[in-house]
Amino acid sequence: MALNIKVDLENCYAINTLSKDQKLRSFETVLKTGERMILGINISDKMHPIIPNVYNLSFGPLDDASLIDDKAKLDHQDHSKVFSTIILSGLTFLKSNPSEYLGIDGSCNARAYLYYRCICNNLAYLSRFFRIYGIKYYVRILRDFGQEMAFDWDDITADPCVIKEDNRLPYEKLYNYFIFNARD
Repeated sequence: MALNIKVDLENCYAINTLSKDQKLRSFETVLKTGERMILGINISDKMHPIIPNVYNLSFGPLDDASLIDDKAKLDHQDHSKVFSTIILSGLTFLKSNPSEYLGIDGSCNARAYLYYRCICNNLAYLSRFFRIYGIKYYVRILRDFGQEMAFDWDDITADPCVIKEDNRLPYEKLYNYFIFNARD
């Protein structure tokens, strides 16, 4: 995984809209091997069960049934361009749906860390377009269940926290869900 991602909404792959409601999109990326691959971006039809007006955004390679494998590990030639494309797609959707939020789930601790670092490293730029929040909640308990990690039960909540430049969290206290809303 690349940790030095530089988001630039002017440097994105061409996005194909696959549904009228703009909830399913795709783009072609290039892997380090030179192989070209279609990645999908999907916005869930169902609202998050705990957080109102939040819809999950997933991304990854598309299978033959147009389902996204959001756990795939890919080595892109340009990680920054891939993440910029995903973020631009999300921003386009949010501009058309200003009362809604998009959520991105770090499906494992390593991905949550990647997303957190990407957000922190690009926070000044991203904050021009989005209000950004991190959430620590029950998924962390399920993900780490059975490991010898001691939980601070007061630290596991479904309350959105504004992510700030001066508020870097240690790995064991990371947010595992990130939500975005478009600025006016």
